Amino acid sequence: MGAIILGQAAVQANIISPLLVIIVALTGLGSFAIPNFSLSLAMRVLRFVFLFLASSFGFYGLAIGVFITIIHICSQKSFGVPILSPVSPFRPPSGDVILHRPVWQQEQRPVFMRPLLLRRQPKITRPWDPASDQIKENQVNQNQESNGGKPNGNP
Repeated sequence: MGAIILGQAAVQANIISPLLVIIVALTGLGSFAIPNFSLSLAMRVLRFVFLFLASSFGFYGLAIGVFITIIHICSQKSFGVPILSPVSPFRPPSGDVILHRPVWQQEQRPVFMRPLLLRRQPKITRPWDPASDQIKENQVNQNQESNGGKPNGNP
């Protein structure tokens, strides 16, 4: 409540603009949404850097700050994999970039992680589905045809 009163007084005295009060309030509220303490501390410091750039150079300073921050994030790696890896260095889409598919559709691991095995799980993961029974029968028939009509496991 005190910040609102001080902000209103600073606006009426023409020390700061009303837009700056709104930006400071939104960034202050946004800092409470970060659960990790060290990350929230880094965001507070970054907030002051952005405030300095915006007050010194206006919108251009803010745009330059965002651009430099994005470049810095793109250059960071975690365990040898770029942080923005499904998006920034373009890789074949894995389906897990923005929204995750259901677990029963996630049959392959993301390529950008460079896994040793590309398959996460077997092809059929829903035994209760009638369509999966037809797929099983088709696979058994294909295996028998490839083995010369003999079922698997029999000599």
